[in-house]
Amino acid sequence: MKRGLLILGGVVLAAVFAALVALNPGEVEFHPTHVHSYHPMLGVLLILAFAAGAVFVVLGGGLHQLSQSIGNWRTRRGARAAAVAGAWHEAGEAAAWSGELERSRALLRKAWRRHAGNTGAALALASSYMDTGEYAAAQEVLTAALEEDANDPDLRYALGEALRRQGNAAEAIRMLETVRVRFPRAPRALISLRELYRESERWGDAADVQAAYLDSLPGKSRAGERERLVELRYQAAMALPDAGDRLAALDAVVQADRAFLPGLISLGDALVDNRRVDEAKKVWEKALRTHPRLVLIERLLAHSTTARERERTLAVLGKHWHALPGDGVHLILARVALEKGNLDGAERELQAIAKQDAPTVQRTWADLFRQRGDAEAAWTSLTAAADRLGAAAVDHRCTNCGHLSETWLGYCPSCGRWDTYRAGLEA
Repeated sequence: MKRGLLILGGVVLAAVFAALVALNPGEVEFHPTHVHSYHPMLGVLLILAFAAGAVFVVLGGGLHQLSQSIGNWRTRRGARAAAVAGAWHEAGEAAAWSGELERSRALLRKAWRRHAGNTGAALALASSYMDTGEYAAAQEVLTAALEEDANDPDLRYALGEALRRQGNAAEAIRMLETVRVRFPRAPRALISLRELYRESERWGDAADVQAAYLDSLPGKSRAGERERLVELRYQAAMALPDAGDRLAALDAVVQADRAFLPGLISLGDALVDNRRVDEAKKVWEKALRTHPRLVLIERLLAHSTTARERERTLAVLGKHWHALPGDGVHLILARVALEKGNLDGAERELQAIAKQDAPTVQRTWADLFRQRGDAEAAWTSLTAAADRLGAAAVDHRCTNCGHLSETWLGYCPSCGRWDTYRAGLEA
C-alpha cells in the first residue's frame, strides 16, 4: 500500500514538473553570482528551486535528528555515570559500616568525582572524616562540594558542624546563618545555631533563635522549649552591663514566667542595684511563699539593716521553716545570733545541726570560737573546713555537675543548666 502511494506520488510529481516545463518554455536570465549568468527555461528553474528546497528540508530534518540523537546519548551517558556513581556510593557506605575506612573513602570520593551532583557521596565522605575527628579533612571535602553547588543547604549545615567541632564558632555561625536566611523555620539549623550562640555566650542571639524555633513547633512540643526561651532571655538580661536595662529585661523575664526562681532572685538583685531595696525585699518575700529556698532568706537578711527589719525577716523565716532544710535554718540562726553577740544562742543552733562536717558549719564554729577568744579551737575548725573542701570552703554547689561557687548562681557555667545551685546544707 505504501509503495503504491509512493509510486503514485512520483507519477503525479513528474506530471506536474512536465506541465511546468511545457507551460513555461521561455528562457530567463539567472545570476547565481555577480559574474556568472545562465539562461535556463523558467519551468526548469522552478523545478530546480523546488528540488533545492526539498534538499534543505531533508538536511534540516537530518540535523534535528542528529541533535536529538546527541542529546539522548548525553542523557544516557549521564544516567550511566550516575548509576555507576550510585553503586560506588552504596558500596562506600557499606564499607564504612564494615569498618573498612580506606576502601570506603576511596569509593565515596570516586562516586563524588564521577557524578558532580552526587552531594550525598560528598556528605558521606565528610561524615567519615568527622567520625574519626579529622575535621579539617571533612571541611576540605565540604568546601570543594560547595564550590560545585553553593546553594545546597545540607552541605552548608555539615560544613557548619565541621567548623564548630574545630572550635571555629564564628565561621560556623556565619555558615549556619546563610542556611537560616533561606530556611528560617528549619529546626535542625535553628537548634545548632542556638547552641553555637549559647556556647559563645551570645545570649541575646541565642534567645532570638530559640524564639524562631519555638514558633516552628507544633503546640504539644512547645512547653519545654518555652522554658528554655525564658532561661536564655534570663541569661541575656544578666549579661546587660547597664543596671536599668538589666532591671527592665529581668522584669520581662519574670512576666513571661513567674515561677522561674532565678529570674525572681536576680530581679530583686537588680532592684537593689537601682536603689529600690524595699521593692526587692517584697519580690523575695513573695517568691519565698512558693519557693522556700535558703538563698531568699539570705538575701532578705543581707538587706535588713535595722533591728526591726531583721526581726521581721526572722518572722518570715519562722513562717517557712518547716519547708526549709533544718540544718540550713539552724546555720542562719547561728549567724544571726553571732551578729548580735549572743554566743550561747549561736552555740545551741550550731549544735542542732546534723551535718557538722560541712565547711560552712565549721567556719561558723571558727567564728564563734574566735569571738570567745579560743584561738586554738577556731584554728581547728578552720582547718577542718579547709581539709573538707579546700581553702575557699565555698558555700554553693551545682546539684547537676558538682561545680562549686562562693555565691549562688542562677546559671551553671560548667554544665549549662539553670537553677541548680544550692547551699551546702541545702543540697
